[in-house]
Amino acid sequence: MHRHNWKRCPGHAPLHRLRPLFVVLAALLLAAPTGATTVKTGKPAAAQPPARAWATRDQLRECMAIEDGLKTRFRAIEATNAAHEKMFDQVEAESGRLRDLQAQLDHDSDVAVGAFNALVKEHNQHVEALNEDAAQSRPVSDAYNDDMLAFNHRCSALVYRVDDMEAVVKERKRAAAAASASGL
Repeated sequence: MHRHNWKRCPGHAPLHRLRPLFVVLAALLLAAPTGATTVKTGKPAAAQPPARAWATRDQLRECMAIEDGLKTRFRAIEATNAAHEKMFDQVEAESGRLRDLQAQLDHDSDVAVGAFNALVKEHNQHVEALNEDAAQSRPVSDAYNDDMLAFNHRCSALVYRVDDMEAVVKERKRAAAAASASGL
């Protein structure tokens, strides 16, 4: 077998010396297509949000019933607030009248002072009733706010099909018509 003297042929290298280079090049070529499609940002990949599930008709019915109850409660709270505001205005007007009376009061007359003190005592009872009314209405308003928050958390993010919503609305209309026809 003839051995070629590579030292005498410039520009040529023995193949056994090039083998590691060929291995590295082959590895780079094999890895290149996968590396070309990968984006390296240094951040972990964001998780994909779970697919949203469609709300069932039962869920729609339940949320609509809760909403109806909340609307009824809100109307009652509005009526209570209006009555409270009316009471407040009356107490405030009464306070103004008492200030005017006090400015004109004959402090030397026991009858006038006694009558004025009776009016002040009655006014204080009205103020006390106003404060009691406010104290009683606060828990009702707080409970309503808590329930509205729970309703929004539970129902506002529902994703529904239009045909499901239309079917539930039709059911509710039929039920309301039947209830009004029967006198309920």
